[in-house]
Amino acid sequence: MFRKILIVVVLLASVLVFSTQFKRSVEDKIVIEPGGNAVITRTEYVPSSDLAKVYIQHSEALSDRELHDEVFNNFYDEISKGYFFLYSSVPGFGDRDIEISVDKSGNYKSVITMKISGLITKSKEFPGSYEFSSKNFSEEKVMLKYFEDLIDGKAFETAFLGSSKNSLVTTKTTTIVLPEGSEIFELLSPHGEKPLKDWSLDLGGGTKFKASLNYDKNTISLKEEITTGGGSPEKLMKSDNEEIMAKLRDYAAFTVVFNSPKTRMLTESKPYVFKEDYSGSWSFYVSHTFSNEFSYQTLTVEPGLTVSLTFGASLLWEHEWKKISWWNYKYVLKRFQTTVSFSPSLTPFIEVSSGAAITKNWTKNITTKTKWITFWVSCVPVTLVMEVKFDANAEAKIYGVIGFSASTTLSANTTLTVKYQNGWSKSVSYSANYSGLQFEANAKVNASAKGSLPLTLSAYVYYVAGPFVQFVPWIKGETIASAGSATQVGYKVTAGFDVNGGVHMAGWLKDLCDGLPSVSYTFWEKNWEIANSTITF
Repeated sequence: MFRKILIVVVLLASVLVFSTQFKRSVEDKIVIEPGGNAVITRTEYVPSSDLAKVYIQHSEALSDRELHDEVFNNFYDEISKGYFFLYSSVPGFGDRDIEISVDKSGNYKSVITMKISGLITKSKEFPGSYEFSSKNFSEEKVMLKYFEDLIDGKAFETAFLGSSKNSLVTTKTTTIVLPEGSEIFELLSPHGEKPLKDWSLDLGGGTKFKASLNYDKNTISLKEEITTGGGSPEKLMKSDNEEIMAKLRDYAAFTVVFNSPKTRMLTESKPYVFKEDYSGSWSFYVSHTFSNEFSYQTLTVEPGLTVSLTFGASLLWEHEWKKISWWNYKYVLKRFQTTVSFSPSLTPFIEVSSGAAITKNWTKNITTKTKWITFWVSCVPVTLVMEVKFDANAEAKIYGVIGFSASTTLSANTTLTVKYQNGWSKSVSYSANYSGLQFEANAKVNASAKGSLPLTLSAYVYYVAGPFVQFVPWIKGETIASAGSATQVGYKVTAGFDVNGGVHMAGWLKDLCDGLPSVSYTFWEKNWEIANSTITF
């Protein structure tokens, strides 16, 4: 836990104070057999940094028996999807094909060995020859999914960066070795344009792509440098962004034609089954009992709460494509949505003891419960931190010597959604109830005391962006000296909920949703008069 807290402190320091350039490198070596089967060796290196800490945390989750299956399946799906976009075939690998090491300095290195089929196809333009392609999308749908995957990855990368001052530089070297005896004799463009060996494009906000291609006999070398800037991607956000999307389509796309005397039967490629637009949902169960005694002179007020709840949070966004012409599209973010749901059972209480007439207010943070979740999106590991923060507030107005206490049971079921779709909006559904009451008092004195027990629920990506809700159950007890007989005192008990919250935004998602750093709402409020009577003391 200390290590995770340290990660948060360092991340926040880098985001808020310093200008930092993070680095990582990826090396792919692809050795292709005569029939089109191949072995891909992927080596990724991240030097010691806050980014390396996120990679390390993901590797620890891969090693966790309880988390392994879910984390690995997600990791495999995202990595294999990336290779499908490049080579139109899904590679396979398992646990034993992954080697991860972290040295004493905190440098992260992973090596994944994958097997893939169908990397060679027969050339239609040059009969008797063969082709190897990168980003030769089989249909427009695959191209659009590639765009979406790239945007999803940048959304998380820029959330990690947190500031336009920060950047991430990824260097990637891909070496493709064609079957022994092969000889490349032609370079083509997969999309009908003039074939290129050098590419460069700028999305704005510091995000740039640069690549160069070389080949000799049976070896192809592609070198890339991709800089993710923390600033706004102005060119992507323009209404006429079809030109930049076409450049993204053509970036590092190529087909080489070659002769291969040893090639006979070709293997089939393995397809990828696409999912809908990005969505993720997570949950966190919390059960806790707490109280806090506030004291001032002869006055003591102790509010407390017993609570159990399952806190659910989700993120979703949808991409929209407007077709301009054949293989030519405009992009717009159709919708961003985050939803928080919980169904708590709570027993708030308050106890008061006073030896004089006193008025006083207090507030205090009690504790925080935390759950760390890690997953992979596109080409980047993501850390999501779910928290429930417990606070205690109290206020009292006492006009004499008295002691009293009050408690009840409250329950609620609520789903809260904040959405961006041509502007921000909220959607709220809830039900709330109370049951039971315990009240005691020992004097005929006017007095009132209220205990508020705020629960702040949040689900923050990299601890900087995501939904938050402040859920405040409260109970108030009052005694009325003018009511009842000499041995009685009037009393009233009220209780309820105040619920507010919203979403903190960062990175590209912030830029695509009007550029607002945060949006907040009062979601709902509910209160009851539980009792209004007299009690004998």
